[in-house]
Amino acid sequence: MAILPALTGATSNDARLAWRDIATGLRSWRMWWTLGIGDVRQRYRRSRLGQFWITISMAVFIGGIGLLYAQLFRTPVGEYVPFLAVNMVVWTLISGIVSDSGTMFTAAENFLRHEALPKTIFAVRVLVRNLLNFAHNIVVIPIAFVLCGHPISWTWLLFPVGLAIVIAAGFFACLVIGILATRFRDLPQIITSALQIAFFLTPITWMPSALPERAGAIVDYNPFAVLLHVAALPLRGVAPSAGDYASALLVVALLALAALPLFARYRARIVYWL
Repeated sequence: MAILPALTGATSNDARLAWRDIATGLRSWRMWWTLGIGDVRQRYRRSRLGQFWITISMAVFIGGIGLLYAQLFRTPVGEYVPFLAVNMVVWTLISGIVSDSGTMFTAAENFLRHEALPKTIFAVRVLVRNLLNFAHNIVVIPIAFVLCGHPISWTWLLFPVGLAIVIAAGFFACLVIGILATRFRDLPQIITSALQIAFFLTPITWMPSALPERAGAIVDYNPFAVLLHVAALPLRGVAPSAGDYASALLVVALLALAALPLFARYRARIVYWL
């Protein structure tokens, strides 16, 4: 805790209040769960199919793009479609967290202006909303595997570990982006553009084996690819290596080192920036 003031100029009291905010926010599960599930329900209010549109949209995308790209990359459909299904479902979770974090405080302006709530509630709200969408999308994966005759492997048991790492990284990313985007209102648009570039630089629709050796850094030093690997590889029947987990934990550690001092220093100013 003493590291936080040294890094940002925050006082010891700022650091103490930041840790209290995190602890209280994580314990306030009824509120962030209600807000998160309410966001998903509100989006599909009055729709006949409701939240099933999330699953249908993902299935249509994977089916259409999978058949087309399998021909473009000269890869068997039975091999490429499961690859794409797993990667797209996991990428949608990661990119959704990053994208939504840009508006997590501005979207909660009415709450924050009228009550002194823990700020971390709204970071967890973003995680819950995207995890609910992920739960709808993940249904597509076993369907794609069955239709393509792709076996389900024991490595699926490793998936919760990768998911936990993605969630931890997402939490700290929410704090960093949420604070900066509240202060600098152009940042959400920049993030949207950056995610579009990251999509093409991350092995989602293309296989890493297609890259020349000298271009391997695109995957090795891409934090999105690192997080994608630890969550997607187990679902594709491949056990992530110790290096994969070490790289992913390094990403989490770097995000934490950025998020915690920033949150301690500027947590109290968020409401004034709204």
